Amino acid sequence: MNQQQQSDAAKQFTRPWSERRGIETIDRNDRVVLVKAPLEMLTNVLANRALEVRRDVLGSEIKVSGYFRFAFQLVGHPWSIMVHDEIIEPDRVAISPAPTEAQLSKALGKPVIDLSVSDTTGSIEYILFENGKVVEYFWGLEGDVTEEISEYGLPIQRYLLSPSPQLYPEARQTVFFGSRRRQVSAKAMGDIWEFAERFLIENDAFDPAINASYLLGAFPLKRGNRYRAQNPGFVSITGHDADGNEQEVVSVPDLIQVDYFRFGN
Repeated sequence: MNQQQQSDAAKQFTRPWSERRGIETIDRNDRVVLVKAPLEMLTNVLANRALEVRRDVLGSEIKVSGYFRFAFQLVGHPWSIMVHDEIIEPDRVAISPAPTEAQLSKALGKPVIDLSVSDTTGSIEYILFENGKVVEYFWGLEGDVTEEISEYGLPIQRYLLSPSPQLYPEARQTVFFGSRRRQVSAKAMGDIWEFAERFLIENDAFDPAINASYLLGAFPLKRGNRYRAQNPGFVSITGHDADGNEQEVVSVPDLIQVDYFRFGN
């Protein structure tokens, strides 16, 4: 990578967070919930159900003692964001009083998007809720998946995509899609990753790839441990200098505030 390419890469990586839309990166395994409401509105609804509420926690120590969520908002963005506890304990989640995404959309009267990304399984999924109901469902996977599914009371269609017919004619992607508001052809979808990205952009939404581990500075998180909530920024290696040393750039998300909610013991 020459100097100009390094400069361009650094400029792209550090572009203003307030202007970003879509999905920051698909190179991860994460789930994020976006709520088209100011953080204060989302926080008030979550606080009504939580066992413990702590607002503006950046810089504070948090003991991970039960099923929890973080909620935050980026400067210049109309959607607030919620990330879940990453310690997989189905029993804790099952008995948690935390509101579901459908309940959030009904209580707030605002759209809610539940987005999941997995580079391990080669899949991406989103569910759009409005007024307590699912109005659109999308699940895209790498490969030809033959199963049929029926979700959320929607008529789900199966699509088989060829995202790169000229370069990779054998490559296939499978999509399961249903919507109460629109019909989309396989040709219009094109590619599962691009389609999900366009959906967020068209809705003025953004997934910043921030999760609980980022905010607590540790992976994996362990129940009972104490962590300091932080916003350290993301680091990218854009190249090397003349002596072979790595050239790093750091981009710190512009977070308005981060709130913490514990829903289990």
